[in-house]
Amino acid sequence: MSKARTVQVPHEVLQAVLKPSRYTGGEWNAVHKDWDSVDCRWALALPDVYEVGMSNLGLAILYEILNSEEKIVAERVYAPWTDMEEEMRARKMPLFSLESKHEISAFDFLGFSLQYEMIYSNVLNMLDLAGIPLWAKDRGEDMPFILGGGPCVYNVEPLADFFDFFIIGEGEDAVKEVSAALIEWKGEGRPGGRRGFLERLLEIPGIYVPSFYQPEYTGAGEEGDFKALQPLSPKAQPIIYKRVIKDMNTAKSVERPLVPFMDIVHNRIMLELFRGCSRGCRFCQAGICYRPARERREENLRKMARNLVDSSGYDEMSLTSLSSADYSCLGRLVDDLLADFKEEKVSFSLPSLRIDSFSIDLAHKMQQVRKSGLTFAPEAGTQRMRDVINKGVTEENLLTACGAAFRQGWKQVKLYFMMGLPTETDEDIIGIAELAKKVVDLYTEIKGRRGVKVTISVSCFVPKPFTPFQWFGQLPIEEFERRQRLLKEHIRDRAITFNYHDARLSVIEGVLARGDRRLAKVIYQAWADGAKFDGWSDLYKDEIWHEAFKKCGIDLSYYNARHREFGEALPWAHTSPGVNEEFLRREWEKAMQGALTEDCRRGRCSACGICTNLKVNVVDFAKEEEMIKAEEAFAASVRGEGEAVQEALGSGAADGEGTFKPQKAVKGSPQHPGTQRKLYKYRAEITKGDELRYVSHLDYANIFLRAFDRSKLPMAYSEGFNPHMKVAFASALSLGVTSRAEYMDFELTREMAQPEVWDKLKAQLPPGVEVRELKLLKEKAPALMAQTDEARYSLVVPYEGTEEEAMAAVAAYNKAPEAVYNRVTPKKKREIETKQYMMKPVEAAMADGELQLDFDISVTPEGSVKPLEVFTVIVESFGLKAQPHQARIERTALMGKGRRLIDLVN
Repeated sequence: MSKARTVQVPHEVLQAVLKPSRYTGGEWNAVHKDWDSVDCRWALALPDVYEVGMSNLGLAILYEILNSEEKIVAERVYAPWTDMEEEMRARKMPLFSLESKHEISAFDFLGFSLQYEMIYSNVLNMLDLAGIPLWAKDRGEDMPFILGGGPCVYNVEPLADFFDFFIIGEGEDAVKEVSAALIEWKGEGRPGGRRGFLERLLEIPGIYVPSFYQPEYTGAGEEGDFKALQPLSPKAQPIIYKRVIKDMNTAKSVERPLVPFMDIVHNRIMLELFRGCSRGCRFCQAGICYRPARERREENLRKMARNLVDSSGYDEMSLTSLSSADYSCLGRLVDDLLADFKEEKVSFSLPSLRIDSFSIDLAHKMQQVRKSGLTFAPEAGTQRMRDVINKGVTEENLLTACGAAFRQGWKQVKLYFMMGLPTETDEDIIGIAELAKKVVDLYTEIKGRRGVKVTISVSCFVPKPFTPFQWFGQLPIEEFERRQRLLKEHIRDRAITFNYHDARLSVIEGVLARGDRRLAKVIYQAWADGAKFDGWSDLYKDEIWHEAFKKCGIDLSYYNARHREFGEALPWAHTSPGVNEEFLRREWEKAMQGALTEDCRRGRCSACGICTNLKVNVVDFAKEEEMIKAEEAFAASVRGEGEAVQEALGSGAADGEGTFKPQKAVKGSPQHPGTQRKLYKYRAEITKGDELRYVSHLDYANIFLRAFDRSKLPMAYSEGFNPHMKVAFASALSLGVTSRAEYMDFELTREMAQPEVWDKLKAQLPPGVEVRELKLLKEKAPALMAQTDEARYSLVVPYEGTEEEAMAAVAAYNKAPEAVYNRVTPKKKREIETKQYMMKPVEAAMADGELQLDFDISVTPEGSVKPLEVFTVIVESFGLKAQPHQARIERTALMGKGRRLIDLVN
């Protein structure tokens, strides 16, 4: 039996912090296994807040892969927000997992997804909260192994001394091999201790164990330039090549996505079309490190999409990849997905668009319901600069795309640029403003009026390892800020909004991106001085980082501002994505000449070396798509159907040509409402239990919307251009309050027997929600909110005073002619006279050291009062010796004219 400790988070803590459902777990599709029945335990971490971590597709894939193995469990942990950290440190509460609430130090592995250099301080903070020594050399035999993965593994040297090992590249197979090695090592009695296990990992491809490598410098000790990284074991390879999935069609992906109880950054399904990008933008690290491009087959993607919708209940799906519009079968895939999910009102989106008319037509088709805006990334303001970075688009391309968008109804465009790129001049900076103005003028020309909104977002260029610009010195803060001012001065049209990144933060990112092991002490010092959540501009403290460099005697400009020489030893060269340095040098030279390199996916091989070194091939179905097109055209020509030939040749094929035309409205569709529908309304009495106590009312409602989607009940939708499910709830419940009597009305397009509706819905509801009663409304009834006029609550709170004192305080409140509560919200302050809402006196009783109060509160069209507000008044104004933040509240009834809302049916 394991002695691992679980962590109980007190109610008063969750009641006191922002977004408490960040810490409660229990999400739909979360995996719960018996802790003592597994042999390998993983804690998967993203060192940022829950909303960011839950949006990461890579961790979601590993979570599902690991939990599919019988003897392995994977649970999740994210960085607690500052308010929760304060509570945890004050109470000496260790960091815990969301699923089982076990303390993180009890796991075998703690794996960090390293997405971005500015979350490094959060890694140290999470280790400290978990009670795990920060330096790898200080960890005892009973400590978890700390590993890292993700985009930052292509230079982990600044973090190397804090980690036991890293997985380089794609981890789907590697995590299973590492798990198998651990289970075998434990079964053999842990020979050699921690170091013995780490030595075993040297035999697994793609694993980098820093403790088996020693950095050398040109000077004494750690002085001078980086010289080499010397292996300390015969098993330690001089170059660790990334792991790569060769066939994406056989690779396991997410089948049962976690569905959170709160809103997150990407609160939708993510369907990964392919991996890799071969467009060759010279600033882009991802374009190199995820090569080669490997597509999934269309039929496979359709099956994946069906499983994802059915298991999650989401009604929005993002077709994700580094460059989704480059998927060779995209036109037909979108057609098929729109047809597959037409009746379920699932919408689709692309995270990125090519600057061409094909993308606009595609976006038009995918956004028939609502045009929210389009995003393009020209990256530079002049053609010279775009050629330097090998962007491969022209000003004409952008204006043609924007023109097509404006003609089809769009009037919001966002344009992404960078500043500080190699060879950039003031003319290039001013070109950004001029290009944005041309877009504004184009809208006026096409529409004959103003009304467009153009947002330009300009980031500060950060040179990254394994790109042609890895040798380039980054601009200093002062020069970034000068160029930002220059650009701002040249933006004079009010239709243009200018957003820019904090140059101070980008400079520190630039240091960490190309640093070596000597920076570990700087990261540690910055964390010790209070650095955390550095990627959040409102929490980033620039002075802490600059002071840390001073304390450690390190010149940050040595790492980010210095131009490196060709042939100089680079501290990241040993964790390789497989690219040859000769290719990067050639691309640098071509950049200086403004020469373009074509996309190797559809053109000539650019000899980057990745396919050869990793023994993997580009997987692109463009040629297969072209053959299908030709066959369809030939078949049509045999029938003599000229229009069909044209349709087959212009249906969104691999060459990106062809135009999508809006489909004719079908009778009964939102565009063509048709005849009056007959709908069937049901009313349900439902609960909100302890498991969902800290879920907001809006998120509680979303639980039901997704449950209805999963249930496949014939839900009715509103008509119009933004259809939504016809579901309504009664009076909103405050955060932290449970209920045994909530009410919901919903409508179906056909009548169903109540037991069948009950069973289908109940099967899709998470713990904490029950359907207590269900009735069909046979006659038209007022809305739930209009029928609600009374709410009853029970409040229980620890109480240390005497029963007489408690009764006296409550009696004093009941007798008072008025009792005012000062309600403060972010928008305003107002006084609430609580007594006007009390339908009868507050009732009190004592039992087992706790005080119970019962409230009967009226609900009016003008508003109401919350039971916690009434309780706070009794404490503050009438001397009740209790703490409001410790109160546990439950709604016991919602009434209308003295009857339960469910009894008002018919």
